[in-house]
Amino acid sequence: MKHLISIVLFLTFSSATYKNNNTEKLGLTEVSKIISTSFKGGNSDLLSSCLDSEIELIIDGEKIEFQKLPSNQAKNILNSFFRKNPPLSFSYVYQGNSSSELKYSIGNYRSKNSDYYVYMLIKKTKNNQYLINTLQLKKG
Repeated sequence: MKHLISIVLFLTFSSATYKNNNTEKLGLTEVSKIISTSFKGGNSDLLSSCLDSEIELIIDGEKIEFQKLPSNQAKNILNSFFRKNPPLSFSYVYQGNSSSELKYSIGNYRSKNSDYYVYMLIKKTKNNQYLINTLQLKKG
């Protein structure tokens, strides 16, 4: 447990550095690790460090469906989602790519209330950084 807390704290401070320092770039490996840690811990602050400035956000059962949503509003919605659906586990089912610019991931999020499939499109930005462009949570 102590080791897990250290990892979460490290990733939290690392992601803050990525988000606030334009000289640092989020690579695909870092984004994948941060996303996994975020869902495992129900941490919308950490997850928001991987969001593009505007994203598509869809959450089944919550009647949330936005085609273009600013990342700060998405963070608030995800915070509410994690409070309503505290995490039990998260794992990737599949990760692939359509091109060098567009990656996709499918994961399983288990909460105390429901299970969700997590669909993500991760795009390479003009700054050669990978950020979540689309996030969909579908009840399983």
